[in-house]
Amino acid sequence: MTAPKKPTSAPYSGHRQRLKERIDKNGAESLAEYELLEALLFYSVPRRDTKAAAKELLKTYKTINHVLDADADALKRHELISDHSITLFRITQAIARHLAEEKIINASVLASWTDIIDYCRTRIGFADKEYFLAIFVNPHNRVIAAEELATGTIDRVAVFPREVVRHALRYHAVAVILVHNHPSGDHQPSAQDIAMTKAINQAMRAVDAKLHDHLIISGAGHFSFKNAGLL
Repeated sequence: MTAPKKPTSAPYSGHRQRLKERIDKNGAESLAEYELLEALLFYSVPRRDTKAAAKELLKTYKTINHVLDADADALKRHELISDHSITLFRITQAIARHLAEEKIINASVLASWTDIIDYCRTRIGFADKEYFLAIFVNPHNRVIAAEELATGTIDRVAVFPREVVRHALRYHAVAVILVHNHPSGDHQPSAQDIAMTKAINQAMRAVDAKLHDHLIISGAGHFSFKNAGLL
């Protein structure tokens, strides 16, 4: 009697192992963006090839940041994406935000400006509605805290000057960096943005503090009120 053949591994298993070996040898930074997403999906899609799903997600959302921040119902319309995948995306996104925040807290504003921009982009740059953040700075020009002060619709967010002042006093901050995102990707300030910035600037001066800058953030870049001469 002929001995039964041993079952062969699924086609995707060898590929998964090779990808993991590349990460072990060269670091995850060596992977292309679709490979990073593909590898992440290994942990929510255990027995399927995830390469096509990763490429399809990037075709739809353009960047891995937009994938991680995408609406859950929209994500589940894609093949292989389940509640488990979305939970994994949200955890990954939260870890990225915490890591970015750790780099700026207690850091000098001038020495860590690039890290501050990266943190703002990671936290709200890829969101599909507007958020308003305030980054508080102590007398030694170091970041004390970063807080979300308001959430708006897809194209509008507003914050009251008294809220910014109240939080600044609570942290004993001498300066504040305002940050909000434009989901459209357009970095240019609206008339409302300019008026709101002037009102907050005046309110900060009234308590002997300063508005260091106001940034408009998107996934592609940013606009600085200070660099544009609007502060």
